Formats: sequence, structure tokens, C-alpha cells
Amino acid sequence: MTKNLLYLFFALFVFNFHQSKNKTEKYEFFCNTLAPANVAVTNISHTEATVSWADDPTTSNYIVQYRPVGNFPWSSPFTPPNQNFLSLSGLMPCTAYEVQVAKICNNVQGSWSTIVVFNTKLNYCTSESANSGIMHTTNVTVTPSGNAQMVSNSTASLYTDYRPDASRRVYLLWDSVNNGISVTKNGVVSPNAAFVTAWIDFNANGIFETSEIILNSTGSSSNISNGQFSVPSLASVGGNISCAVTMRVVFSNTAVANGCGNFAYGEVEDYDVYLSAESNLGINDWKKDNEILVYPNPTSDILQVSGISSELEYTIYNEVGQKISKGKTNHKKINVNHLTKGIYFIQFNGKENQVRLKFIKK
Repeated sequence: MTKNLLYLFFALFVFNFHQSKNKTEKYEFFCNTLAPANVAVTNISHTEATVSWADDPTTSNYIVQYRPVGNFPWSSPFTPPNQNFLSLSGLMPCTAYEVQVAKICNNVQGSWSTIVVFNTKLNYCTSESANSGIMHTTNVTVTPSGNAQMVSNSTASLYTDYRPDASRRVYLLWDSVNNGISVTKNGVVSPNAAFVTAWIDFNANGIFETSEIILNSTGSSSNISNGQFSVPSLASVGGNISCAVTMRVVFSNTAVANGCGNFAYGEVEDYDVYLSAESNLGINDWKKDNEILVYPNPTSDILQVSGISSELEYTIYNEVGQKISKGKTNHKKINVNHLTKGIYFIQFNGKENQVRLKFIKK
């Protein structure tokens, strides 16, 4: 009897072992190498971002690679198993990156997902109205002291992000005074429905603070709200000067705290603001001529210059607008080995115009 029971126990053990082994083999066999779906990048800051993708229950291993947009080497940090996201850190500010993800099935790498491009910039809270038909903004004009005026005419919208629009960028000088802003309102404008508030995130922390309000018009029956403001000395310190900060303009029927949240009537508009220590450095949008490029970018020693037919004079500025060096291109090359690591701007002085480009010394 005992012998029979031992035999039965052994048979059951072998059967369960093979069943478990078959399930494991089947699980591994049926994983696939298709490109992951729904790749997205969130939690973007100046130096960090999180890439995520749709989880595949049959695939436990993934590989992620990313790099600055262009012909640069890929970086592939370790991705923990059974995880459908990865935090990226140590990114360069104000830089466009591309990222893609692939599955690993039975030690075989699958197809790469479609490349997703993101920019390392500050994220801001959301805000918009529910109805802009009753009251909305028709014009925002910023008149900087020492730089070009920005005029933005617009039609009714709940929220408009004008930051990608180069023609609506604002350039301000550090420590400048008597900078002007005006907002033209349309629709129901009365003491109970005329809150106009504008912020500029001078300290580049991603928050619209009370100390950063540049226009606060409450209960005004006029259809134009005007104001003047100063720019703090060395605003946006900490290596973020080459990135734009955001100016948010809110026209609302009720007060909106910290530039965040939704409200019933009005409109919200966002603009890019660039801060500089030198007059005119920001004028003409730190232009990037479509034919003149510098590469590799980032670089460790030599910048190659394309799109020029003759040698050009150049001036290099650091990220706070100070002149660092100047010279003339030599066989379409510039030696930047003497520069310390950081973000720089190079200005080429042509016969007809000036071209300013950003580069990174690594």
C-alpha cells in the first residue's frame, strides 16, 4: 500500500513538473517581437523625462534607446524586467531628443517603435475657460525695454499655446525696467468680469508665483488693460537661460490663482519668453538660418560649419549673454576645445545679416 502511494505521488509530481515546464515554454514561445504600441514621453523637465509604452503581458523584457535629435550615438540604459516605463535623467536642457522602444523575446530583440521626439523644457499647469464667446482676448502686446516689440492678434479660443510660434516670442533683458504689456479684451467687459492677469516664470521653476505677476487688472471697464514691469537681475539662473520660460495671460470672469485651473468665461494664452543679459542678442529670434548649421552638436572640440561659401567672422556668447571669444572660421571649422562644458551661442556676422545658433560643449 505504502509503495503504491509513493508511486502515485511520484507520478503526480512528474506530471505537474512537465505541465509547469510546458506552460513556461508556451509563455516564452508565444511572446512576440512586434514594436511596442503607445510610446509616450511625460514628466518632461529641463533634465529629465519618463518614457512609457503599452504593456504586453507575454513580454517581460524591453530595451529603450534615446539620443539628441541628429546623428548622435544612442544611449540604452538598463530597463528593469516587467516594467513598461523608464525614467531618463541627465538630459541636456533646451534640447530635442528622440526615443524608441523594442521588445526582447527569448533573447531576440524585436522591431523598434516609431521614434517619439520631445523637448526638454519646463512643464506648466493647465488652465482654460469653458466659454470664450462671451469674452475673450483679441490682442496681447509686449514692448520690451531695449528689444523688439511682440504683437499678438488673435481670435476667440479657450486656450492657445503660442510658444511654438517664433513670431510671437518675447525677448527681455535682465534687470530692465519700464517693459510694457497691454491686453485688449472683447465682449462683456465690466467690473465683475474683467480680471486680466499675466505672469512670467522669471525663476524658471515651472510655477506662476505672485511675485511674478506683471499685469493685474481687476474690475476695469476699459477694453484695454496696460501695465509696466521690471525683469529681476539674473532671472532664470541655474543654466536655464537658453530655454524659454512661459508668459501666461489670463482673461477671466473670476480670479485665477497661480495661473492654474479652469473657469467659466474668458481665455488663456501662453507665450515663450527669452531672457538675455545683452541688448539685441535676442532680437530676430536668435535666428537659425536654414542654410547655416554647426555640427556635431554637442561637440567636444571642433565645430564644423556648413552652408557657407567663404570664411565668416563669429562671436561666441555664454548662456548669460557674455562674450567669450571671437574669430574667423578656418576651412569651415571652429576650435572650441578651450571652452568649458555648457551651453553657448555662436553669432556669424555675414554681409547682409547675422545668424545666431546654439551649441553645447561637452
